[in-house]
Amino acid sequence: MAAPSDSSSRRSIVPYKQAADEVLGHHTEVVVNKFEDHLFVIVTQYMKIGTVVEVRRELISDEVQGDIPEFSTKVLLGKDEPITHVVAKKIVTEINPPIPVILTLALKDTSLETAEAVIRLIKLCL
Repeated sequence: MAAPSDSSSRRSIVPYKQAADEVLGHHTEVVVNKFEDHLFVIVTQYMKIGTVVEVRRELISDEVQGDIPEFSTKVLLGKDEPITHVVAKKIVTEINPPIPVILTLALKDTSLETAEAVIRLIKLCL
């Protein structure tokens, strides 16, 4: 796995980090941009942006368990397929950011193993 690189050595208005690895035989790249009010995450195996999904976190109050995070997804651009929503929710649930996420997905493989490997790459960049 390539070590994550970041924007600290270059002049960049928006801080970012990126990482790459081979995931189930597919070269996979992740770029994480941290904006003040959003996290912008690019995940690609095609070297293209792919489907753009907005994921928002909402806290549901429960008397027994307290506040439970729930995530809503909305495809902003690209194919609106059920698997896109599942993968997006899985990724954002695991990284659990306090701000909304704009996530782009261009994956050749949408298996659980791929999602877990992508989550590891994203966590390297956070």
